[in-house]
Amino acid sequence: MTARREFVLLDSEKAVRDILDHVNGSLGENMTYATKPARTLLCISIVAGLYASGASATLITVGETCSLADAIAAANADTTVGGCAQGFEDDIISIGTSVLVTGELPRVTSNIAFQGDNSLPHVAADGEHRLFFIGDALHAPTVSFQDLFLTGGLAPGGDATSGGGAGAGLGGAIFIYDGNVSVERTTFDSNSAAGGTSTGFLSSHSGGGGGGGMFGAGGTGANASISGYFGYFGGPGGYGGFGGGGGGGGNTYPGEGGGGNGGPGGGVNGGFGANGLTTAEGGGFGGGAGGGSAPGVTNASLSGAAGGFGGGGGGGGGSGGGAFNVVNVPGGGGAGGFGAGGGAGGSPTGFVPNPTGSGGNGGFGGGGGSGGVGASVFGTGGFGGSYSAEGGGGGGAGFGGAIFIRSGQLAVGNSTFTGNSTARGSSGFGGGSGMAKGGAIFALSDLANANGNDEGMPSTLPVVTGCANAFVDNLAPDAGSGNRDNADVFGADRTGLALDCGERIFADGFDLP
Repeated sequence: MTARREFVLLDSEKAVRDILDHVNGSLGENMTYATKPARTLLCISIVAGLYASGASATLITVGETCSLADAIAAANADTTVGGCAQGFEDDIISIGTSVLVTGELPRVTSNIAFQGDNSLPHVAADGEHRLFFIGDALHAPTVSFQDLFLTGGLAPGGDATSGGGAGAGLGGAIFIYDGNVSVERTTFDSNSAAGGTSTGFLSSHSGGGGGGGMFGAGGTGANASISGYFGYFGGPGGYGGFGGGGGGGGNTYPGEGGGGNGGPGGGVNGGFGANGLTTAEGGGFGGGAGGGSAPGVTNASLSGAAGGFGGGGGGGGGSGGGAFNVVNVPGGGGAGGFGAGGGAGGSPTGFVPNPTGSGGNGGFGGGGGSGGVGASVFGTGGFGGSYSAEGGGGGGAGFGGAIFIRSGQLAVGNSTFTGNSTARGSSGFGGGSGMAKGGAIFALSDLANANGNDEGMPSTLPVVTGCANAFVDNLAPDAGSGNRDNADVFGADRTGLALDCGERIFADGFDLP
């Protein structure tokens, strides 16, 4: 198949600004690009129309020989993938037939227009995976969705055990890390975001559990070795779209010679666990952190490292009494990244009055990690993530059943949101449940977490605009009663999103929503 390429003298960003300047000038107002969301919506729609007409774009058609996953990969890399046409600069991915998504799709890192037809072809997930993830630490693409039916997407926060904090579920159909995204004539139906659950309990000598990531579960903390001279190894972090933190290594009984290594963090960029000689490694983008080790008769076990964006914190190594009742110190749990839970601290022996490992703080939406047995220092959750208690981590938040936007711009017009939902993540051992807000759309509304863990937080807040949208039967258990916090949206102007487009664009006042 040969890609269709049509070239015109058009630069997308320059076009947006030029069109906006023209609109502002024609109305006799001195307005800035950043502060006019309604007119930004108009300009993004115009640029989306230019995509749709094929201007400076390559057409990639999803069908029998070209899967949606391969089409995104071809567009991202400007190459041929599978049976898909070669991507080139800005691309149109045409979806003329219904698609079932049974795994994590590639992240969208290049300019793509996803285009259906008048029959609204379904892009349906299997009820276990999110549909689209847009942007990353190096890319903020321009992306549009037109004439599609997006359904069945689920963003499940990573579970945690052994005192680790659970991860957040964010954006069941679309998660926007950063970029300029427009949505037109698209239906979002029965998508959901659910916070992860923290289960399990720390015991004497055990390593702390790793925090749950944005997708992967946290590793289980290792128990003490009852016989032999070596503790068990910490369990590995969960593997998924984003890795959970590695579990901490267990230690031995007093007088024995060694403890277990920390487990590695999950995900492609997961960090290595500590082995008693080297410290645990933090996670990169989407990677869980390594867990701390338990060296045995030395005076201190090692702590878990901090997770990268979406990655859970590593669990701390447990502690034994050591030879001749030397007081050993368990390792602390590492902090979770954005959307991820903190790792649990390791636990001491019951034979001598040891200190205990402190729990790590959760990132945005992530639950706090528990301190070890007998702890007095517990990790706290990020916004929407819950507190921890002795032996039990906090549950994760569920935000944005259909769409979650962290940074960038989102313009939504003539679209329908029906039956989308968010759910709280719970804790089985004394920790609290996370929040569930924004049944349809959640927009980040703060640049900092109250617990001081700002890993992965953006430097600027997102802008959400739109008009002529319908919201029906969306659910958010912790919804407020205000215009910007209700069952449909959090952090965006619900009234404005539902207005007729003519009323929206020419209404009095253009404050940021």
